[in-house]
Amino acid sequence: MSDSDDSSPRPAKRPKISKKDFPEKDGALWLDDGNIVLISAQGVGFRVHLSVLSMNVVGFRDMFGAVDHSDEKEKYTTRTLKDSTQDLRHFLHALYTRTYFYPGKPTHYDTLESMLRMSTKYHAKQLRHELIEHLIMIYPSEMMVLEKYKDLRIPSDDTHSLRAITMARECDVPMILPTAFYWASTISPAQLIRLQPKLKSKDLAEILVGREKIAQAVYKAMWCWLSETRHGCKGDRKCRARRLSVLRDTNQFQGAPPSFFLNKILPETPDEESSDSESDEEDEEGKFCEHCLQQWYTPKKMRKDYQDIWDSLPSYFTLPSWDDLDDMKY
Repeated sequence: MSDSDDSSPRPAKRPKISKKDFPEKDGALWLDDGNIVLISAQGVGFRVHLSVLSMNVVGFRDMFGAVDHSDEKEKYTTRTLKDSTQDLRHFLHALYTRTYFYPGKPTHYDTLESMLRMSTKYHAKQLRHELIEHLIMIYPSEMMVLEKYKDLRIPSDDTHSLRAITMARECDVPMILPTAFYWASTISPAQLIRLQPKLKSKDLAEILVGREKIAQAVYKAMWCWLSETRHGCKGDRKCRARRLSVLRDTNQFQGAPPSFFLNKILPETPDEESSDSESDEEDEEGKFCEHCLQQWYTPKKMRKDYQDIWDSLPSYFTLPSWDDLDDMKY
């Protein structure tokens, strides 16, 4: 019988394996001794150590269990995740490199968002705790440190507060919401409308309504001070004119009165007003006398007016009190 008569089946050809079947390797986080490869939604692979993941991330520990080496030659197993390459990269860098992030280190909001999203999703408790501490530095509950860490707002444009609101809503960080909403209220309504795609409509409404509530509280505080009888006033007519000009300036200043805590409604110090009066005698009309100016700058009085408004800040945006928010910090 000729070979052509042999009817036995031919062995199946080994399927060709395309390089596309393998994940694209991340340049920095492909560790040769890693025993697990995490593949992002975009197909980028990160070869890392299950022991490191299990030590820091409860979610990964529960998800992977014991590693079964699906590729005996390479000695690692693979897992495909639904997370973006950016989120996974920032998250793993934070776990592997201690200096990659720590509270108080200037860090771009893109990176913060990725790390906070992943640490919340996979229960990386220590990293999440540190991220919340960092955000509280930027959006504090204490009025006196409102701008202490302003250099941590990266980028520093007006949208930082809107991004903070989105982060807080998505990742359950309510502690930063009152201050983030306050900063958002200092953005002009017209600009807020233009930026609406960055916000949920409910949050946009809260900002606009809260802005009006702050305005009412500010004007109430201002009127109380303006209407008080000042015993010892040395220039009643001049002081009265100056007080009215303060209200006028507050009303005309863009961003005020929501910017009540940030802007100088009066000179920085009583001496500044006094020196102005001495150097500009023609503009004596509308200057405070030294007695009234000192009364305004009495720390107990001024701080109380500011503090009362600040203490009520959460209520202006339909949020729990500062104390209740503190209980929900982590």
